[in-house]
Amino acid sequence: MNKRYVNLIIIIISVLIAVILIGTIAIQPLEEPSGKFFRINGKSSTINIIFVSWLGCPIGASLSWPLYFALLKYGNLSYYEWHSDPNDVYPDTPGLIFKGYFSNTINATFIYLYNETLTGNQNNETINGNLVSYGLSELKSELPCNYYKIIKKYTTIDWISGSLFESSADSVSPHHINTVLLISGPNGSYFLNGALYNPGNISIYGDNYLLKYGDKIKFIRSAEENILEHISMVE
Repeated sequence: MNKRYVNLIIIIISVLIAVILIGTIAIQPLEEPSGKFFRINGKSSTINIIFVSWLGCPIGASLSWPLYFALLKYGNLSYYEWHSDPNDVYPDTPGLIFKGYFSNTINATFIYLYNETLTGNQNNETINGNLVSYGLSELKSELPCNYYKIIKKYTTIDWISGSLFESSADSVSPHHINTVLLISGPNGSYFLNGALYNPGNISIYGDNYLLKYGDKIKFIRSAEENILEHISMVE
């Protein structure tokens, strides 16, 4: 091949790589973080924690443990033990499904939008329409307007980090409202979209072991401290 053409091809490839890299860097400020808390607009007169997930979600299962230990510091939880979708990328992740919470200092709301396999609602009833629309309608009916708008914005409108111009709900298959955690109080609000640690890390542990010793496991303890830190930041 003519050397001139070889050099031209090299230049074209180099330019394309540069454009891709620059474009990726340029859109990062427009994306919302994944897997870590970030500050958002809004505050509330009391401390409110809203946990949204679905019964088969391994991220929800993994997040239930640090949330459980964090909330025990402030009150009492009712829950039952559960495992995530056995056919998910992180199958049978052990977790807790929260049913209620009593505390003198924190209001906690737990919403599970879908069943274990994303084929129906949490009661295994058929969902009419797509999962995202159904999830939003449920959130709208169960949450105050300001919290509904926050979760809608950060799951279905804003781009999520690493998704290439997609919201977090659209970046998963099938599209659905994913697990999120919102912490709000007199001094501001913080939002978490995604996992605080890899759900696969707890697959080797049994439920009873996690209930007794989960807060001694390094990555769960770190995630618990992260949640507690953001609770204290909004107090």
